[in-house]
Amino acid sequence: MSDMNKVNRLIKLFCSNTSGVLSTITNNTIKINLLTSEAFDFDKVQEEIELPGVMLTMNFSGDQNFQPLLLAPKKLVAVLADLMMLGDGDVDYFPDEHNEAVQEMFNQILGSLSSELSGEGITLSGTVTQVELTDMEIQKDFLEDNTMSRLSTEVIGQEFHLYLFLDSFAETSAENLFAATEDEDEAEPTVPSSGGAPSPQRSAAAPLSDGPPINVSRPQFSEIDEARSSVTGNSNMDLLYDIVLPVTVQLGSKEIKIKEILEMGQGSLIELDKTAGDYVDLIVNGKKFAIGEVMVADDNYAVRIVSLVSRKERIKSLGD
Repeated sequence: MSDMNKVNRLIKLFCSNTSGVLSTITNNTIKINLLTSEAFDFDKVQEEIELPGVMLTMNFSGDQNFQPLLLAPKKLVAVLADLMMLGDGDVDYFPDEHNEAVQEMFNQILGSLSSELSGEGITLSGTVTQVELTDMEIQKDFLEDNTMSRLSTEVIGQEFHLYLFLDSFAETSAENLFAATEDEDEAEPTVPSSGGAPSPQRSAAAPLSDGPPINVSRPQFSEIDEARSSVTGNSNMDLLYDIVLPVTVQLGSKEIKIKEILEMGQGSLIELDKTAGDYVDLIVNGKKFAIGEVMVADDNYAVRIVSLVSRKERIKSLGD
């Protein structure tokens, strides 16, 4: 039988890292909560998530190797993807664009989780290998013996539920991750006594004198208020503002055979696919983000922005 305390410990770490990363990249306070963990029940899933939903396959490797699945409502995926692109979240779901965006989000989440676990001496890396729209007609037969963890979140005033599925192998892997660290915590190092013979060193939790044992537990912190959370989110966003990205103006392009390139010499002309006076494309970090008009400002070339690429096209460019 699985030790659900250890399994839920991993799930709660996943939830806390998901909350932190999503809050940062969307600039909205988003908290993911673990509600229950129970045996797989397809009827309950159908009650809370409109199918088809978006299924993420996550591969973990390192000290343990396992593959959990995460099912999210397609509306939630659309909202998160739009918020990431500085939209208001009021969009319809577009599978190609939004699935790629949510895959990038959760790869960042798994990276954050790996960093936190490394601080506990656990080596575990994760990546999202597949994102697909599914009605679960095929998956539900394979999930019969799985444990499903019911998660909840609220985004821009809308409540959503998600389901995390772990098979028995994944549960055992989660137990083994923390078993080694708990064994280290329980081991009592020895120090020389005054007589020269080693004697057990008292742990921080041990009583200093005879008497009833002292109960030691993790501190319980109150929820951080919304005002402080928003400040933290803005602080994290401020870290991105000084990142330098290359901006390129593309006047045009043309495909040329290698033979023609070799025959070129000084004075050769290359005709581009745009005529004089046409608008030019502005490229940031290899992605088109605007269309502009070439101008002259104080004897220097400049580009006046005529139009910006739509948020939908910017989301689509994430997977290019």
